[in-house]
Amino acid sequence: MKKYRQFANLIASAAVIASIAAVPMSASAAGTPYTPGLTDATDGADPVSQNVTMIDKYLVMDVNANVPNASFDFSIAPYDSSSAEKTVITAASGTNLAVINGVTTQTSGTLDFKANDAANTGSAAAGVATFAQGDTTVTEGAAGADTAVVWQDVTAGNEKYAKKTLTLDFSTVQFTEPGVYRYLITETGDNQGVANDTGVSASGQNTYRTLDVYVEDYADYYAKLADNSEYTAPSGKQLFIADYVMYEGKHDAAPSATAATTTNKSSSYTNAYTSYDLTFSKTVTGNQGSKDKYFAFTVEISGAVEGTVYDVSYADDNNANTTDGNADATISADPNSATTCITSNVTQPAALTVGADGTVTQVFYLQHGQSIAIRGLAEGTSYTITEAPEDYTASATAKADTGFDNKTGDENAEGSAIALSNNAMSDDYIQGDADIAFTNDRSGAIPTGILTTVAGSLGVVALGAIGVTGGMIYKKKKKSEDEED
Repeated sequence: MKKYRQFANLIASAAVIASIAAVPMSASAAGTPYTPGLTDATDGADPVSQNVTMIDKYLVMDVNANVPNASFDFSIAPYDSSSAEKTVITAASGTNLAVINGVTTQTSGTLDFKANDAANTGSAAAGVATFAQGDTTVTEGAAGADTAVVWQDVTAGNEKYAKKTLTLDFSTVQFTEPGVYRYLITETGDNQGVANDTGVSASGQNTYRTLDVYVEDYADYYAKLADNSEYTAPSGKQLFIADYVMYEGKHDAAPSATAATTTNKSSSYTNAYTSYDLTFSKTVTGNQGSKDKYFAFTVEISGAVEGTVYDVSYADDNNANTTDGNADATISADPNSATTCITSNVTQPAALTVGADGTVTQVFYLQHGQSIAIRGLAEGTSYTITEAPEDYTASATAKADTGFDNKTGDENAEGSAIALSNNAMSDDYIQGDADIAFTNDRSGAIPTGILTTVAGSLGVVALGAIGVTGGMIYKKKKKSEDEED
């Protein structure tokens, strides 16, 4: 996994979960409902009680990746649901507040996360955060300073996130006395390529948050108001929820009675989706190799999640944080005399979508010097790239430090040429950006002889002419000398 890096201004400001106003609750021994005791004389609203709280859920991913189809379940229960003890953490006198086991008694229904509307999660199920292809994402550079996301990569600008919001409603809970009521929130999720947040249980699937609900006495609050003339005075013993504090993991410490501690506080979950890019390229070598010829490659991706979409790059998108290809997105029919694999116009796909069986297959075309990048394969996905047979000697190189494992062949293949098996290169568990270079070589020896070149032939002719001319001159000179004698 990549190294964790906290977003710059998270620390204390995002620690306490934001809440909205709702209806107060009864303080009678039986815990029965009651009418609001502190109300605004103008509109009757309750300006104090905070019965609803919301938790942000972030899914961080590489800036190259699309949002995966992933689902996370959330549940809430008293912190120590197996114990009949009311006080689960004893407080030191005057220093800490006692912690009371969370109350689940309701006037109606059960204590659970609310069914989330489309604006929050896109899921109608209570306690479910569902992410899907097409969800809005925010890049690291565009995230606000108060965003409580935990970035995973130490290099700024390499990531983005999708966000959902979960809602807890305590409006029907029957608290019976003031105190700090503690609950345990559990996240369950098992999604390909997704690492859960901190507080993970031994099973590796449950992620915890501890939620403290601060319940106070209405009459005491009313008495301390500097100006309470605009409110109706409470009658009898009445309670309201003053605030919430959430902690990472299982938090066993009692809260301070005198200071607002920031230790281990949290206002969100951050899960990380790890994905990698698959790049493949073509190089033609040899004195008989055609640099114009297109070669066909069949890419099969398997072991993926249905509906996953991979973007395909054929050109530089001017983003330094993305992996780019360098190939022709469109190719005309019969592009040149050397190409036999293209007989009709070709439009290479801008994206690939995984089918119901977890696979997607596509044919691509490359010339010498070109490459194609398929972005966002989840960790653990398998792929096979098969080149269509040609009258060339084919090999491939997995470029060093790209995470290629080549589990079907040489385990130490990175950076060295590999003889292809049935013209295919495959990896059954991608765990790093894969960069596969295919090379096709076609070379031929040319026979040698006297008349090997035009220049050579002309040279021989010239020498013959010189010889004939020289002989004639010699004979003529000899005849002249004889006549003089």
